[in-house]
Amino acid sequence: MAIYDPDTGANNGQVSVGSSSTSVLSTNRNRKFAILVNDSDEAIYVALGSTAVMNKGIRLNASGGSLIIDEKYTGPVSAICSSGSKVLTYCQNLV
Repeated sequence: MAIYDPDTGANNGQVSVGSSSTSVLSTNRNRKFAILVNDSDEAIYVALGSTAVMNKGIRLNASGGSLIIDEKYTGPVSAICSSGSKVLTYCQNLV
């Protein structure tokens, strides 16, 4: 569940990443940045603009691996992990 703060434009939330490609963020041309943090005990792989695939794309290591996406990329983000049901937290600014 995402929590939106209209004063700052921040949208904070979490996604339960599965063992098949899981949508994390949808395309949003108003996105100024996004931060993703792996809050689980195994690696999560992130894909920008495509389906996430194990051992490909951007690896977020367990227990805090993170990714910052700036305003140059506003497309969809997906993720995958080996066992499923792992938490990926995010914050994005939409103002």
